[in-house]
Amino acid sequence: MRSRRTISFSTLAASVLLLPACDGLLPDRRQPAFDAASVDSGRQVEQPKGKRRADSNARRDTTAEPVAASAFDQIRRSLRVLVAAEQGFYAENGTYSGDLDRLPFRPSGESQVKFLWVTRQGWAASGTHPAVPGRDCVVFVGVANAAPTTLRFTRSGGEGVVVCDVQPGPRAAGSSPAPAPPPVADTSSALDAVNPSVQMRVDLRNLANAQTAYFATQGIYSMRPELLQLQFSWQRGVNVTLLNADRTSWSARATHASRPGRSCVVWYGSPSTRPATEAQGRVPDRAGVPACDD
Repeated sequence: MRSRRTISFSTLAASVLLLPACDGLLPDRRQPAFDAASVDSGRQVEQPKGKRRADSNARRDTTAEPVAASAFDQIRRSLRVLVAAEQGFYAENGTYSGDLDRLPFRPSGESQVKFLWVTRQGWAASGTHPAVPGRDCVVFVGVANAAPTTLRFTRSGGEGVVVCDVQPGPRAAGSSPAPAPPPVADTSSALDAVNPSVQMRVDLRNLANAQTAYFATQGIYSMRPELLQLQFSWQRGVNVTLLNADRTSWSARATHASRPGRSCVVWYGSPSTRPATEAQGRVPDRAGVPACDD
């Protein structure tokens, strides 16, 4: 009797021990889903790799935005200063310069400036910054076969307007890339900020070039500005009046809306009377070189 009971207990113990081993042979028993955050609020829920990558890029873009904005501000300041420096050089010399060392110019911050092209009557330049690689700002003044475009978004602007590769706005998920960045409010023309005296002298220099070209085809100087093929219209606020013109000479006066009672004058050839400025009676001592009231 004891022997049979011992065998029964032994058989029961062996069966219990074999249950875990046979559990893998039974049908799959799924565990109910649960929220890890409800079990352990101190443990971070694991996110998909794609979501983590998108969040990381968003944080990086947010961090980079102020840096890019500051970089573009430095480039804009540099190019606007370059416009003023070139206009001053042209007013004095009747030509633009492609040599930065000859201009009263220094780039702002870490920005760098280079000329894209320079002629006697116009120029274009781009500005870059190490904080925004592959992007730039551009500007041009004067005669241009085609306005320069930015490196990344191929943006362009009017004469004297600094245009930059600004960051486009975010696109919705799954949307196709936009053909061009959204419109951005660019700075106004840097030409408008140039000293009025410089603006008047620049326009008189332009008038001299136009008169020379007209004389080459007509054999006479024009008394009517509308007949001249001016490469530039008068700058904002400037008004130019031809005082006399014939086969041997011409003279003109320029005024500016912001400087009433003051003017700049220029003459060319052998006029019977050389013009004088309104306020101080200054007379240019050289042909084609404007003189202005202080």
